[in-house]
Amino acid sequence: MRIVQWSLFFLVGILGCSTSTPDPTPGSNAYAHLNGQAWSGIINAWQSNANSGSCTVNTVNLSIQNKQPYPKARMLAPAFCAGYCGDQSLSFTHIPLATGTYPLSAHQPCPTTPKQVGVSFTTLSGGDILLDTYKIDSTQQGRLTITRYDSKHREIEGIFDVTLRRVNTRQVTSDAAEVLQFRQGNFWAKLP
Repeated sequence: MRIVQWSLFFLVGILGCSTSTPDPTPGSNAYAHLNGQAWSGIINAWQSNANSGSCTVNTVNLSIQNKQPYPKARMLAPAFCAGYCGDQSLSFTHIPLATGTYPLSAHQPCPTTPKQVGVSFTTLSGGDILLDTYKIDSTQQGRLTITRYDSKHREIEGIFDVTLRRVNTRQVTSDAAEVLQFRQGNFWAKLP
């Protein structure tokens, strides 16, 4: 009887001291293959202030947030992280509100080429400590295609393919992958 009682106290003690992990993402609206493995996230869409310049008129920005395991974005990470693995953000800026295929480039306040979409990827720890930053690999041609834009219901859908390279000008973690390849990406978003 005492063994069962002490075992129960021990189990309750361990559970009481364990740290909680964030809730899983309830319903992703963006999917892709990241370095050959499934990846998904939740989209946050916003429009730039009209005072930001003429290049922001009739454009939207999308940030795909993921707090789930991201295998192969970190070279030394296990196939699936246990618990919280850090935040990730894949961002697209200056997306025209019209169907079509648009070239991807590094983020710019106002792109030098009309209808050029900015892209970047960051990893964060604790939601606000920047770990790694990635920008588009200029040797690869990235693209974002808007397959459907519904101005009445304020919805946008599209697909993307992009290769990103780690920026080495920041203090970076030692196990970060040098290259990230997002393939067969697709998304759906409700616009503000």
